[in-house]
Amino acid sequence: MATNTVTDEPPELAMTRRDALKLAGLGIGSVAGLGLGVGGLRAATNGAFSAGAGDPYGLWHDWTSMSGVERVVAGGVLACNPHNTQPWRIAVDGDTIDVHSDPSRRMPLNDAGGREHFAGLGCAVENMVIAAGPAGFTAKATLFPDGTASDHVARIVLSDGGDGQDRDLAAAIPHRHTNRGPYTSAPVDLSGFTEQSSRVNGASMLWITDKAVREQLGRLYVEATEAITADTAQSTEAFTWFRSSRSSIDKHRDGLTLDGQGLGGLTLFAAKLLPAQSRKDGDAYWVKATREVHTATATAYGVITVDDVAERTAQVNGGRLLARMHLTATTLGLGLHHMNQITERIDRDHAAGNPDVFSARWAALLGRPASTGLLSFRIGHPERTPGLSPRRSLDDVVTG
Repeated sequence: MATNTVTDEPPELAMTRRDALKLAGLGIGSVAGLGLGVGGLRAATNGAFSAGAGDPYGLWHDWTSMSGVERVVAGGVLACNPHNTQPWRIAVDGDTIDVHSDPSRRMPLNDAGGREHFAGLGCAVENMVIAAGPAGFTAKATLFPDGTASDHVARIVLSDGGDGQDRDLAAAIPHRHTNRGPYTSAPVDLSGFTEQSSRVNGASMLWITDKAVREQLGRLYVEATEAITADTAQSTEAFTWFRSSRSSIDKHRDGLTLDGQGLGGLTLFAAKLLPAQSRKDGDAYWVKATREVHTATATAYGVITVDDVAERTAQVNGGRLLARMHLTATTLGLGLHHMNQITERIDRDHAAGNPDVFSARWAALLGRPASTGLLSFRIGHPERTPGLSPRRSLDDVVTG
C-alpha cells in the first residue's frame, strides 16, 4: 500500500515545468544534446525511455488476454478515478466480488466531502459491470449492502449468461485514458452519449455547450485553481500524489505523472531531463495550463448531476455514470479530462468554515442548485494521444 508523506519538495528527481516549456523552444538537436551525461541520467531516472512500459502499466497491456472473473476485476482496477488514487480494496469469493473503500486513499483536503473518493469507487463498480457481459457473465450490483456508513461499497454477483450490450464499452477499457492536452476547435456531436446517459439510476448528465456559458465556467475553473494553489495545505496534499520519477512510479503505482499531463513529445522529453520541480512551480504550471489550454480548448463541459452530492449512494452512482461517459468518449475518439476544482473548493471552504465564494456562481451556470453538481469534465477532439497512468496490480488490491 502506498504511503503519502506531506512534503513541500519531493525527494525524487522531477522537472520544473516552466523550464520544460522553455526547453521545448530549443531545437531538437539541442534537447537531444541534453540527453548526454547528467541529463541522460535524469532522463533515465525520470522514465524518458520507458514511458508506459513495465509493471506499473502491465494491466493496460494484459487486460485483453484475461478471461473469466479475473478479467472483470481487472476491468475495475483500470477504471477512471479522480487523482488516480485508486481508492478500492476488492475481495473475490468465487463469482462474488466485494468492493470496499480504502480510507487510507482519501484526500481530506482536496476531497473534503468524499465525493471524488466514492465516485472513483463507482467508476470501478461500473467498469466491472460493463466488463462482465462480454466476459460471459450477467452482473448484479448491490450498493452498500451493509449500509452507507460502511466501507463496503458494493457487492457484484456474477452468473453465467452474458450478452453483448456493453461490448463496445468493454473493448474501450484498456484504451481509456484522461487527456489533459489541448483539444481542437472542431465541435463535438453529443448524440453518441444519449443512450449511455440514462443507463445509471440516480445520476444524470448536464452538457454545457453555449459559448458564453463555457467562457464563464472557464473563468470559474481558473479562479478555483488559483484558490487551491493559494491554499498551502490543499496544494501540498495534492502534490504528494504527483509521481515525478520512474522510481516513484514503480514504488507507488498510482497518482499523477508527467506522462499524463498532456505535454507535447519534445516538451515531455525535455521535462524529464530537468532537476526536481517545486510544489510552487507545479502549481504555477497548473494555473497556466488551466487558463491557456484546458479551458481555452474545451469544446463542451459535462457535469454529472445527482439529487444530493453529499449522499454516499449518489456519489457512487455518479461515478458509475462517469465511467460510462469516459468509455463512450473513448469509443468516439474524443478526449475527456476530469476538472473538479470548483467543487473541491466548495467542499474545502465548507469543511474549513470559510465563506462559500463558488456555490452561487456554480449554481447559476448549472441552472440548478450547487448541491446537485457532483463532478465535471471537459471534452473535445484531442490533438495528442494521452499517456498511460500507472496502476497497482491485482495482487496489490485483491484478496480471496
